[in-house]
Parts: sequence; C-alpha cells; structure tokens
Amino acid sequence: MAHDREAIATAIGLGAPFQAEFALRCRDGVTRQVRLSGLPAAPGCYHGFITDLSAHHEALASARREAGEYRLLIENTTDLIAHADTAGNYLSISPSYESMMGWNPASVVGQPVIAFLHPDDRQHSAAALSSVLGGGVLPNVVEVRKRHRDGHYIVLGTKASAIIDPVTGQCVGAVMVSRDITRDKEMLRDFEERATHDALTGLPNRAWLNQHVDRLLAANTGDSLTAILFMDLNGFKEVNDTMGHAAGDVLLQLVSARLKHCMRPDDAVARLGGDEFVVAAVCSDSADARAIALRLIDALKAPFRVHGTLVNVGAAVGISLARGGAATTAGMLQDADSAMYAAKARGDGSFEIFQRPLTSP
Repeated sequence: MAHDREAIATAIGLGAPFQAEFALRCRDGVTRQVRLSGLPAAPGCYHGFITDLSAHHEALASARREAGEYRLLIENTTDLIAHADTAGNYLSISPSYESMMGWNPASVVGQPVIAFLHPDDRQHSAAALSSVLGGGVLPNVVEVRKRHRDGHYIVLGTKASAIIDPVTGQCVGAVMVSRDITRDKEMLRDFEERATHDALTGLPNRAWLNQHVDRLLAANTGDSLTAILFMDLNGFKEVNDTMGHAAGDVLLQLVSARLKHCMRPDDAVARLGGDEFVVAAVCSDSADARAIALRLIDALKAPFRVHGTLVNVGAAVGISLARGGAATTAGMLQDADSAMYAAKARGDGSFEIFQRPLTSP
C-alpha cells in the first residue's frame, strides 16, 4: 500500500495518469477490492474514478479454485482425460495415460487421437471424433481398442464433447474421457459364454442352438437344405450307473471332443442335456446329411478310456430336413427327435430320416 501511495504521489507530481488497486474498507464495514484511476485535468487537478473489483476478484479466485480442483482431478483420476485440437491431435492428456497405456503422456501430445487404435476401430472412431469436432456430443459411449506400449490392446469406453469458444461460438477442440472397460468386456463375454454354452462340455447349449437354427432357416432361400441331426448315446446309462456320475461326465466330455473333431467348418454341434446332442448344418441334399450322420456314428466306434477303463458307446441319429424358410426350429427338433427314437428302436446304431414332404419355398 505504501508503494502504491508513493507511485500515485510521483504520478501527480509529474501530472501523469495513475492507476492502483487496493483494499478499501467501506462505511458498511465491508472491505472491497477497488481500482483507483486518476486522469490529469486542469493544473493541479485530477479526475478520479474508483471501480469496485470485488466481483472480478471473487470470479478470479473461484476460477483459480476450479482450475486447482480440475488439475487435482486430472492428476489423480484413473480415467483418461484428454484434449484434442480441431485437427484431431492430442493437446494434453492426463498422467493416468502412463499407468494405463504404458506411454509417457508427453510423448503422445501432438499425435493423432486415432494413432494407437486397433486398425478395425479407426474408421468409426475418426467419424465419431469428426462429429464431435463439428460441435456435437457423442450420444453413447464409443468402445475402442487402444494399443498398450507392450503390444496388447485395452478396451476403452469413451465419451467426448466439443469445446466451444464462448465468444465466437466456434468449436476449438474436444475433450474426451475414457475408462478401461477391458475387464467388464471379459466378464460380459464370460456371462454370455455361460448363458449359451454347456458348462461340462463347452459345447453350445439349447439356447444357442435355437438361435443358430433360426438364423439358418431365415437365410435358407431354397437352394439348400437346413439339416438337424438329433443324436442320443447308446450305452451311456450303463456307464453312468456302474461307474458313477463322475465317469459319466468324463465320457460326455470325450464324446464331445470327438464330435467336434468330425464336424465340417460350418457345422455346429450342441449338447441339449444328458446324453443328447444335436448337429445343425446346411446340406446340398439328403445324401449330404446322411454323410454327416455316418461320420457321427463312426466317430464313436472306437472305445473311450474313462478312469483307466475302456468303455464303448454308440449312437442313434434322427435327421430332419427343411428347404426354404417355412419350417421352424422347434418343429425340426421335434421331427429329428422322433426319427432318432425310430433309429434307437432298431438297436443297430444307425440313423433315420424323418419322412415328410420337404417344405417348399
């Protein structure tokens, strides 16, 4: 304050303008930050102006607090917070980038945002960023795979919004917040796997099979046959009863492995439960379906070693065929099941095709 007084006195002595800021205790007892400005008028006279700066100082203090809080958030968050310019290059990125991605944040500044993304994710990510830089906001979380320094990919869920200049109303960049959702995606895949696959054998279950056959039927235009082969094991009950359920479980696992091995690349084998298995396939004709049935039966002819004991099982197979999309999954399974029981009644480990007119397109 003493320095300000000396500066003001010097300015007055020179007849020069002056300006100074100081705290002024007002009559109401409140201390306010003010600016005193003086402009020379007639000799020895000045026009003086006092401007209340309290609101300005409060706003500045608030901005500094918010900046400090934001900096604290940036420095301590486990999420990635980044700013990009209008060209889509990083302007800044939070320190958490190093712990999450293995790279020093400073080494990333200036790089394109999409530079480290999986090649398959770059096009849709670039389109999303372009939309944001056009002044928009991502309505949903965008999932991308970003390469870690050691080479593996991390799945990030990212939200982004444009940074708008309040004066010009123009977009000057984008802010992006990303979270590592790799573990969440893995848990979701595990959940979906449990929901659609048999826990004992790892084969698809009935729920998956129903959806798969629905898709096959919907895609069938009449140029091929949709085939369902329903298989029931012969001799499984005896193994289960004499050697125990644990041995029965091992046998089911061994059977499943053989069935998968004899499938064509596009064929699907599922376990419905117990000792019932179903193969869904697209066949050129009924002979094609018969060939699949014979492979299934042949795959089980060699004995299985269960807990050190060789056991033999066979299979009865029922086949249901449909051309075009008029058939239903439930109907085909029922028909194949009926044909399987007809084959099982013969007791010769063979197959039976359900006899009915093929559904025309």
